[in-house]
Amino acid sequence: MLPIYRYTKQAQIITALILTGILSVGSGLTLIKNASASSIDFSAETPNERLKQNVPANRLPRLVANAVLRDLSNRAGISSLFLKITDYRQQTWRNGCLELQRPDELCSQALVPGWRVVVSRGKQTWIYHTNQNGSVVRLNERANTGRLPQNVRNAVLAQARQISGLPTRALSIVEFQPTNWVEGCEVSTFPNPCDQILVSGWQVTVGAGNQRWVFVSNENGDRVRLATGSNPSANLPTSIIDEVLADASNRSRTKIAVSSRNITQAERVVWSNGCLDLDGGVCTFAQVPGWRVTVTIGREKFVYHTDNNFLVKFNRAASTTTGNVGSVQPIPISESELPPPLDRNVVFRSIASGGFTGRTYETILLNDGRLIRVQIGNINNSERSVRRLSRQELQQFQQLLQRYRGEFNNLRYPAPRSGADFSTYTLTSQEGTVEYNDLSVNSVPRNLQAVITAWNQINDTPISDNGNLNPVAIRPSELPLPLDQGVVFREISSGGFAGRTYETVLRDDGLLIRVRIGDANDSERSVRRVPVQQVRQFQRLLERRSQEFQNINYPAPRGAADFITYTLTSEDGTVQYNDISQNNLPQDLQGVVQVWGDIVGNR
Repeated sequence: MLPIYRYTKQAQIITALILTGILSVGSGLTLIKNASASSIDFSAETPNERLKQNVPANRLPRLVANAVLRDLSNRAGISSLFLKITDYRQQTWRNGCLELQRPDELCSQALVPGWRVVVSRGKQTWIYHTNQNGSVVRLNERANTGRLPQNVRNAVLAQARQISGLPTRALSIVEFQPTNWVEGCEVSTFPNPCDQILVSGWQVTVGAGNQRWVFVSNENGDRVRLATGSNPSANLPTSIIDEVLADASNRSRTKIAVSSRNITQAERVVWSNGCLDLDGGVCTFAQVPGWRVTVTIGREKFVYHTDNNFLVKFNRAASTTTGNVGSVQPIPISESELPPPLDRNVVFRSIASGGFTGRTYETILLNDGRLIRVQIGNINNSERSVRRLSRQELQQFQQLLQRYRGEFNNLRYPAPRSGADFSTYTLTSQEGTVEYNDLSVNSVPRNLQAVITAWNQINDTPISDNGNLNPVAIRPSELPLPLDQGVVFREISSGGFAGRTYETVLRDDGLLIRVRIGDANDSERSVRRVPVQQVRQFQRLLERRSQEFQNINYPAPRGAADFITYTLTSEDGTVQYNDISQNNLPQDLQGVVQVWGDIVGNR
């Protein structure tokens, strides 16, 4: 026994020496790691310049970026193509209002992790506060209007409240700039001169949803006047209207009839010389009151400088003509291809066709607020859905259609020649029809984009009249794990009569794997391969519908039983629904569900 003891004791000593060496090396590596990491700040205040050195978790999520750009685009009437996120950082807000409490608003006193996002367009910047996934976004108006005097801001918002009939909390200042404007020459007195007063001050744009009002103010806010509202040409002299429309019609390659509804912007200005601030040879240096007028015909935009009478000059540099609007050019829709006009009681109609499913849906909005959607060719009418908009929603959309009625001029914005598997949308108002597709939607005119965005929001608004479909956020503790590397999509189905739970994953190499969770023998495991081309098409669809995966749940109605719950996860997030609520999901999400059902072959 003694020799054995000696051997054991010696082994313990050797083992201790080895462990000491390992700990020393480990401590050295830890010190090296800490020393190399000390130059990088991982705090919640890390700006995006440093985030480039950090782990991907600190990057701005696509859902947050899309939500911010979508909100600002709707507020300011600016296409997201012209907006750029120039800075962002993670931020923990001190309350549920994201530290931007509105008047008479109660805020939960809870810490909310999220983001501070800066968006720019030229010299103008906007600052947003969001939660972690972008489902809540708030514009920091004080930070955005820091250079605008507070008394001007208050006076403009008060005037906007009177004109719009909306509460102040529903209005926001989306853009402002110093300007000079003229009082006393609102009406043409030709050939007699008018008594003009030059006023130095501000031009301020106020937004509410898809509506915009442009005001001019003096420097201290004592005088505020509406410059442009829902009818840009209302205050323009008739002689100016006739001149700009005639010139724009001659210049445009889109040969359609034009009218005052094609005038999309008209603002009073004071030109610094007789050439109206455009190159024109010898110019008088007298200030000339007049207008800056924008005429929109299809995808073309024509900008004019005018006086208050008959002088009209074309601003070529500021205009967007057929030669420089991009790759998508509108073409007239032939009469044989035009859909039938709307009935008197119909406000709007959308026909969506094509895409991966090849199905055609018609959605109509009636003047009593009913929104009816049917699948054309569905004999059983099983996908028919009916819901009702509130009076305010209906009126806001009608006002938007009236404002941008010039966009419905029977034009088609075709897809690129190489485009495939796209959906075509035919929109019809009482004014006419316009056609586009999901490949060309970002290239259509800004005003038409505003209509499309508002229409999509109406269609994507959950049905709440019967209480069947009110989406709720999924608690972080209930969210499934994110996708593993190489996985494109995952579905977890549970419940039903059998009460079993299945997990189906689609890998980027085409493998489709389905297992029953809790099956110890793995007896129900199935593996098959999906064509890679079909996988890529599905990935493109997921990318276009990324906004649907916002970690929300569409629950079953109260009292429902024996239903199956589906939890879908993409790279962007998770969405949960059930077989009872499936037909009432947003249209874009239904498209994803249908394509996924075709892939797995069970729905």
